[in-house]
Amino acid sequence: MTKKTVRVRKNRVGVGSGLGELEADIMRVVWELGGATVKDVFEELYPDKHLAYTTIMTVMSRLANKNVLKQDRTGTAYMYTPNVSQEDMANAMITQVVEKVMGGRVAPVLSFLLNKGNIDEQELDRIKQAIQDKKKELAGK
Repeated sequence: MTKKTVRVRKNRVGVGSGLGELEADIMRVVWELGGATVKDVFEELYPDKHLAYTTIMTVMSRLANKNVLKQDRTGTAYMYTPNVSQEDMANAMITQVVEKVMGGRVAPVLSFLLNKGNIDEQELDRIKQAIQDKKKELAGK
């Protein structure tokens, strides 16, 4: 998937800055399935959320209008596929938090993620390597 520019809402901060709660739930399903119809998402979310089919249809249509989902109208049921990767969306949202909430300070966000995240040794090694690479980059300037 090619890297996409993600629009992040300017009037909201934090996790909701890129996606609302229902939008995030829908996107998780579409990302997991790689593509989905409204019915697919409805069947996945209904047991926990008890949302109307039309609510999900409206939100998915809005996500397509925001260019977060691609809408294929060739079949009888519209097929929606991600137009933005989960990683690109997360990067945009985290950037918004770092810039708008933390004034560009990364350490408090990293500390929070280390304490709240489900991190194994391999992931910690990747984080250490990223820190070492950043130190080298800064030393070379």
